[in-house]
Amino acid sequence: MKLYFDSNCPLCRSFVKLLQKHLGEQVDFLEMPEGEQAKDFKLELPSGELLHGKAAIDALAKEIPRVRDFFWMLPESYKDKALHGTYALGKFWRRIFYFLRGKRCNECD
Repeated sequence: MKLYFDSNCPLCRSFVKLLQKHLGEQVDFLEMPEGEQAKDFKLELPSGELLHGKAAIDALAKEIPRVRDFFWMLPESYKDKALHGTYALGKFWRRIFYFLRGKRCNECD
């Protein structure tokens, strides 16, 4: 499984470091190719299928249930909601980051 991320975004880099620490070799973390802008997470499944955004997060959590364990303090019924909420919050902060750098975040729209 391959997870592509925006290496120019400190939020994305931090999230990848967290995943690398906890998931180890289960996922290959790759920077987006030069010139390709990241709208959402891009996850390539072993079958070659590409998923983006929420679908990528859902597939990652399905393939590696430990992703949901980041929300260990929540009841099972809330873990998927917390995962989606955290993803949405990350997209929001990413827009703020690009705005503060004087750039428009085309990747986040």
